Amino acid sequence: MNNAASLSIFSDLQFLRTVGMCNQLPSSGKGRGNTCENQKETEAATNSDATPEKTSNTSYMGGRRNDLKDRSFLSEMSFSITKTLEDMFESHGRLVATYPLTTVGICFVITSICSLGSVNFVTELRPFRLWIPQHSEFIKVLNWQAENFPSSYRQQMAIWEADNVLTANVMQQMLRLHKKIKQIRVGPNDTSWEDVCVRVPSLPMNSHTKPEEEHEDVDYDRFDYGTLSRKRRSNTEDDRNSDLSLVLPRDQYCQILESLPRLCLETSLLEIWGLDENVIMSLTDEQVIKDVNDAKLSRVFGFKSDFTKYLGSVVYDEQGRIVSAKAATHMWITLVNDQSIRDGDFVIDKGSGEAVDTAGMAWEHSWMHAVLEASAELGNITVYAQAASSFGDISEKNIWGDVKWLMLGICVMISFVNITLGRRNLVEQRPLLAFMGLVSVAQGVAIAYGVCSMLKIPYNPVNSILPILLIGLGVDDMFVIMAAWESVGHHKGASVDLVERAGKTMRHAGVAITVTSLTDVTAFAVGASTDLPALRSFCIYASLGIFAVYVLQSTFFVVWLVADQKRMEGNRNGFFWCIVHHDWKPYACSQRDLMSEAFKSLASCLLSTRARIFILVSTGALMAVSVLTTLNLHQEFNPMWFIPQDSYLYKSFEAAKLHFPENGEKGYIYFANVTLPEDLVHLNKLVDDLISSGVVTEVNAWFTALDNYLSHAPDHGTTAMDYSLLQDKLLIFLQSSSGASYQNDFSFDGQLECLSPAPPVRAFRISIMHKPAPTPKEQSEALRAIKTLVSGVPIHGYRAAWAQAYSIWETNEVVGTELWRNIFLAGAVVGVVTLVLLASLLASVLVLVCVGFTVIGVSGTMWLWGLTIDTVSCIALVLAIGLSVDYAAHIAHAFLSVRGTDDKKERARVALQGAGSAVLQGGVSTLLAFVLLAWSSSHVFVTFFKIFTAASILGLYYGLVFLPVVLSFIGPSAYSDTTAVASDSTNVNRVGNNNVSQESKEFTKLEYSSGIV
Repeated sequence: MNNAASLSIFSDLQFLRTVGMCNQLPSSGKGRGNTCENQKETEAATNSDATPEKTSNTSYMGGRRNDLKDRSFLSEMSFSITKTLEDMFESHGRLVATYPLTTVGICFVITSICSLGSVNFVTELRPFRLWIPQHSEFIKVLNWQAENFPSSYRQQMAIWEADNVLTANVMQQMLRLHKKIKQIRVGPNDTSWEDVCVRVPSLPMNSHTKPEEEHEDVDYDRFDYGTLSRKRRSNTEDDRNSDLSLVLPRDQYCQILESLPRLCLETSLLEIWGLDENVIMSLTDEQVIKDVNDAKLSRVFGFKSDFTKYLGSVVYDEQGRIVSAKAATHMWITLVNDQSIRDGDFVIDKGSGEAVDTAGMAWEHSWMHAVLEASAELGNITVYAQAASSFGDISEKNIWGDVKWLMLGICVMISFVNITLGRRNLVEQRPLLAFMGLVSVAQGVAIAYGVCSMLKIPYNPVNSILPILLIGLGVDDMFVIMAAWESVGHHKGASVDLVERAGKTMRHAGVAITVTSLTDVTAFAVGASTDLPALRSFCIYASLGIFAVYVLQSTFFVVWLVADQKRMEGNRNGFFWCIVHHDWKPYACSQRDLMSEAFKSLASCLLSTRARIFILVSTGALMAVSVLTTLNLHQEFNPMWFIPQDSYLYKSFEAAKLHFPENGEKGYIYFANVTLPEDLVHLNKLVDDLISSGVVTEVNAWFTALDNYLSHAPDHGTTAMDYSLLQDKLLIFLQSSSGASYQNDFSFDGQLECLSPAPPVRAFRISIMHKPAPTPKEQSEALRAIKTLVSGVPIHGYRAAWAQAYSIWETNEVVGTELWRNIFLAGAVVGVVTLVLLASLLASVLVLVCVGFTVIGVSGTMWLWGLTIDTVSCIALVLAIGLSVDYAAHIAHAFLSVRGTDDKKERARVALQGAGSAVLQGGVSTLLAFVLLAWSSSHVFVTFFKIFTAASILGLYYGLVFLPVVLSFIGPSAYSDTTAVASDSTNVNRVGNNNVSQESKEFTKLEYSSGIV
């Protein structure tokens, strides 16, 4: 972001230099008073000409033709561009001031038309649509997965946490929550848990049998339809023999399947007691511990279950028996109503992008509120909630949740702008002008949002920083225009026509804000070419917003500036324009510029010999520390950072990470068009390779389980396996207790029917469990290892590895490259603009050195502040380049403009004294724009606060302290008189006018005052 006219290298710098000093000096005093008088006389002579532009051009062509031949190419190009822009902006300023109502009307009409595009406003919160390139392998496999393995299941999970969850009290509270969830009714049809749940078969059993009385010979104890729990169990030989599909005739077995009841799938420790309220309410703590250790059978569904999988932070005794646990999971599995989707009665889950029936989504929200309400009533027991829709809901809420900080920031900026633009008295304060300046920023925001929505560019969490960014840029443009307005007023006098004053103001300030906006718009436009969708979206929004603010500040704001000046000339109150202060005179203290006075003393102090040596040594030490800390900075990105830390979802994720750290990332390997059963040998070899790779802890493959299943079939080994036999055995396997949980691993060309062979297999998958990989390096190694193994399988057809975590892992692989790419491009754009406008290679190099030092320092500060290289910090670092270049470029240009002496130290003092206060003011405005974000819970806002705070402080140090010291030693030569013409076409006649006294010329060469920054 640019501040107080980033890169505002003004074409009228010569004019403003002399005018600024004349305005500050008393009329008496040897030499100086004559200088100001000569300047005014010269300007008056120029303005009295009937055709001032023609006279100026004639004088320039005649008096300076030979000098142009001596000018460098950079100077000539800078002069040509500047002169053209100045003429355009002067005409523009006059036009705006002549037709104020028309200008304001056009601004509002254009804003209104562009804002209409907001009817198409959409937000994008899905991590895989924001943080990774859309041409990546992850996205390709994701799209293939959506077509071949669509899922209609949605998981709602509660995590119970206590000092010990294995107590009678926790089990009883768990039962109360179970009953409370069953009582939920939502929507016009009173949709309940029974209406939205996934149903699975339940095997009949004696409800009075106690857990310790369960025996291995109980009928149906291996009839497993836990298709969603995905708990693959190692089966013993006795377990396999109890699989009814292996011992019953096929037709009889299929009849049993049809007759089984189907219950809602809710998994928890309560299954141990069959959800029997009488039993659970009579439990003791000792009985809970004993039953958890002994239970092997779900007394709800009738199949075996390992209940220790539900426990976290488990403590075992010396015999390996569980004695306590600090957490337990409790899950409800729901099913999307496909008929409602087809009827159009659905909403979109913002987190996953899935279509969910309206009633189902409403039930999820009610479930979440019920769980959180129960947790609030339990005292020393905490229940964390994770609904399937939580991520999208929290992310969307978080986008708008920090509006309060935005509003407070606007209020602070209004106060700051009012104090800065006006003076400290009743008439010369400008509260309404400051407010209208921010209204123009609001219009720019509306235009950016509307146009981008019209172009169907989605809004994402990073874009929430855009209003604050545009406020900072808009305020900077206001400073530039306002300072030019004051300088022209002082130069021309109080009687100057306001239309003419507006034209001259825009002639001087227009080029400055054009350079500022051009640099930013170009840098962001280049950034829009990135492969990261979130960064691309932000860059497009920012480019349009900056351009809109630029146009509105040079039109809408100028109109109100002219109107406010009329008010001041009528001695009307700044707040209440209807009040007129007769015989009003300003307070003397309100006319003092305290900051400029302070910089006069500071400049001399900083450039003393001892101070310069100390600054160089200190800067070297600072850079050494910055480099060391930057080397510790690492790449890491996690979408969970976009969840506010005070949200229920974030706390739930933290609880899961604390109590279930051993759980790695689950993934799948997909296959299609594979030749079966011929390729099974290669697939089994892949399983062995995966296990031995060191990055996978578990592989669950249907063909491995099928081999185990067939090994206990009565006719196993009597018939050679071919395609027909495989399809027949596969069907009964998938209908058995041994293989039912693998049904979702297939995509068939038809429906499964118990008495018929399986239809042709279109695609299948095997599941893998990754070893925990906490660092980006380990994640990258694991990802490469899996992809290498999969690509090396000698089979035909489609094969690809995919895991939800791969979206984060692939982002970590590309974000570093994207960072360097965008820093290089942004630096190149800024460097070219700086070189062209400074017209000095050495000065441009020194400016870029300051920018580089600032970026390195900010990177080191990121590590100290706990930040990593991610998409958000990547954006902020690119913006920090534009921010830091402002400070250094102003001082460098001021140094180049001080002529008449070869003393580099004196030139540095004059440059710092003249431009320092305005540069510091710009840095303060940037800090004010972002300081309130320190209290935000948004990762985006907090990251920008930290990076921009560091960039502002370090940028000001390198621009206002380090650069003047370096310039005092090795600074480039000053502009020649002819080069100065390129920087100030307005003063062409004055520079070449022989009537200007020698005393006046010497004064303008030795003094510098920017007048505007």
